[in-house]
Amino acid sequence: MNASLAFAEAVAVRCEAALGQRKIRSDSYRIGSLTFRLTAPADAGGRWIGSAFLPAETDSIAASGYRLQVWDGIAAETAPPARPWGPMAHEPLGLIEGFCDEAVRCAFDIHTSSLTVHHAANNAGYLWYPELAALPAWAQASPFRIPLSWFANRHGQQIVHAAAVAVDGRAALIAGGGGAGKSTTALACALSGMSYLGDDYCVIEPAARKVHMLYQSAKLLRSSLDMLPAVRPWLANADRVEQEKGVMFLDPSRLPLTPSAEVAAILLPRVTGAARTTLRKGSSRDALHAILPSTIGGLMGGTAATPRLLMALAASAPVYHIDLGSEIASVPDTVASVLERIHA
Repeated sequence: MNASLAFAEAVAVRCEAALGQRKIRSDSYRIGSLTFRLTAPADAGGRWIGSAFLPAETDSIAASGYRLQVWDGIAAETAPPARPWGPMAHEPLGLIEGFCDEAVRCAFDIHTSSLTVHHAANNAGYLWYPELAALPAWAQASPFRIPLSWFANRHGQQIVHAAAVAVDGRAALIAGGGGAGKSTTALACALSGMSYLGDDYCVIEPAARKVHMLYQSAKLLRSSLDMLPAVRPWLANADRVEQEKGVMFLDPSRLPLTPSAEVAAILLPRVTGAARTTLRKGSSRDALHAILPSTIGGLMGGTAATPRLLMALAASAPVYHIDLGSEIASVPDTVASVLERIHA
């Protein structure tokens, strides 16, 4: 047994033992047609776990089902086994050099001091955190992204750094780096009645030309909260919006949500100083330049399948630059006009 597989086996044993000493919760969730079962501590530290995901329609796991097992603790009996790599082995992206292949993938996230181990033979991911209760609100709103990205890649799908909204099953994928205006655009459109699929990360399935909801949550800067005051009552961290993004967990009583839609257009937002929101035609090259760097960066480099899937996405739908104006009411009107134009 090689070192990476031996370490993955040891992590699986430690995770099972640690969870065996705790009261746990185990629930099934979905991403499009894919399903996964999330098992984690059920005590106060893990109360938020699962809130960001769409529940599976049944509690059974389909053939694609993935097991995601999460635990925390720094005591000797609960911490992960000693890591057989040096202290800087996770640089520059987070993946552990020499411990990532088709059978096992290991990663360390410096932002949450967490360890992720994917064990392909077990169809499982194991995630350890020092203390789940101490995770910041932004991490609770978009959890477990790295192992879920590896899971999605195994099924021809890709997590992308993008928002998405839809009208009558036709979606506008809204892509760009941090601060481009993805979240503001998605929430403004959802408040106007469009269906919401995500504000920061979604899952695309290029072969089916589909986009799927990954997280039923949203994160907004203070400036965007001021533009969209209707969402303020939904904030989970209202006392901290001066220090961090406002986080909210959504459900159909708050906004229209949809699990999946057809990718009809790709919009590339840019905040301008103008009042009105306007459109300019773009290209698949523009879309790829907007999507690929921040997606790769947010997923610790992705996998070998990631560039191919992103290139297929960029070529799958018409592309527009959307220059965002300060009149927030013009944003959903402009997005709707794109989807109507394509449908016509």
